[in-house]
Amino acid sequence: MTQAQLDELKNGVEVDGIKYGSIDATLERDQGANVWVTFAIREGKNREVRNVMAHLGLEVNRLIRVSYGPFQLGEIPEGQVEEIKSRVLREQLGEKIATMSGAQFDKPVREDEGPKVGRDGTPLRSKADNKKIKRSKIEDRKGRTVVVQRSGSDEKRARNEAEANGYGPPRKPKRGYHGKRDLTPKD
Repeated sequence: MTQAQLDELKNGVEVDGIKYGSIDATLERDQGANVWVTFAIREGKNREVRNVMAHLGLEVNRLIRVSYGPFQLGEIPEGQVEEIKSRVLREQLGEKIATMSGAQFDKPVREDEGPKVGRDGTPLRSKADNKKIKRSKIEDRKGRTVVVQRSGSDEKRARNEAEANGYGPPRKPKRGYHGKRDLTPKD
């Protein structure tokens, strides 16, 4: 793989009847059988990077998105979202696109709403606040110490443990299919 081959992608390329627009590709480094390439695409068609690289004779093992449009992703963890400030968004879009969008960039960003308040003005507690988490240490089968977090009342836990040990009231039968019934007549 050479930079000259990648430079040909600036004019666009057609692969299997699909036309891809201009692609800025830069050869970063060549490590044995691996080639690191930086791709800047504008269309984002389905599997565009993989198809174009296959056209050049390379198989893509991993794709790492480093930016989305003019916005660098930096250290944002996978699956997380970060809000772009209005001023930065307006600067990146440019004055023409910002006015065409009709968005109010001067309007303050919506702040997170505070805690919900009851009729008497006191903050409401969530169900999670009602549960008390108790931490303790127990030993597993191999004698290792393990930290355990338990929630719920001691009374309920004792009742569940008693039922598990065979003590306590009998449980109601579970609903659902329990296998084929014996239909032979009883004498």
